[in-house]
Amino acid sequence: MFERLARIGDGMMRTQLRAAGFESRFVSTRAGRMHALVAKGGGDLPPFVLLHGFAAASHYYGNVLSRMRPLVSQVIAPDLPGHGKSEGDPRIIDWATLEDGLLHTLDTLIDRPAIVFGNSLGGAAAVRYAARRPNKVCGLFLVAPGGAPMDDATFRQFLSRFALDDHDKALDFVDRLFQDPPPYRHLIAWGTRGQFSRPVMRALMQRGLAIDLLSPEELGKLSMPTHVVWGGADRILLPSHLAFFRENLPPQATLEVVARFGHTPHMDHPEALHTMLVSFAREAGNPRPSPSGRAGGLHR
Repeated sequence: MFERLARIGDGMMRTQLRAAGFESRFVSTRAGRMHALVAKGGGDLPPFVLLHGFAAASHYYGNVLSRMRPLVSQVIAPDLPGHGKSEGDPRIIDWATLEDGLLHTLDTLIDRPAIVFGNSLGGAAAVRYAARRPNKVCGLFLVAPGGAPMDDATFRQFLSRFALDDHDKALDFVDRLFQDPPPYRHLIAWGTRGQFSRPVMRALMQRGLAIDLLSPEELGKLSMPTHVVWGGADRILLPSHLAFFRENLPPQATLEVVARFGHTPHMDHPEALHTMLVSFAREAGNPRPSPSGRAGGLHR
């Protein structure tokens, strides 16, 4: 039942985006055939690439894509392997496969330096891609990025938050996403539980400890303008995760903690997040060196 409800909702959101001019593009990779939403933009800023979070999909960020489209030359939003309309075999999928499929997809679709937006797991993926392909990324905008290192015991406890075995656990998870849970929290909980119950998501959860988490060295490799937005009301990530980014971001990066933001501000504070994103995109797309030769500084 949960999967069927999720499919109906997904279909409605995809239909709206197709009506607005977004097209599906597919890329063949070793992880299977990957799907991405692509649209021509209406502006002169660099291409805008969006990487979604775990158990989500590109079309869940339709408001971000639609708001950025008039300002940029192109919009690219891939579905992670096993997510959305991208293929993923639950019998063999693991975190290395997911990473390999996304790397190949981005290499294929990005043909000039882009502004990359990443939320949650997508934030960790954005960091890793920017560190490996600095020539493909002219700006990095991270919202509640995941990937901070944890010891095994802490990681097991962290993963338990994503075990949505019943509606009450799904409700608790949804409440952790927002500063103020919305009135339709039960509906979101049903949809979220449906997504997390998919065989691919269960397989990735079972192989959770095999994920290759970020390192301080990877953050240190980021050479492009980078802005991290952290929700002061985020109850999904841990305080130690914020500390990891705060302590290891390179000098040109900035970190901003917004008290009213939760883990998914594109859902509950879209206008405020968009204002921040547009400001960053304009700076990254039209860089002006500061007197010190650096683009910015780390806000602690």
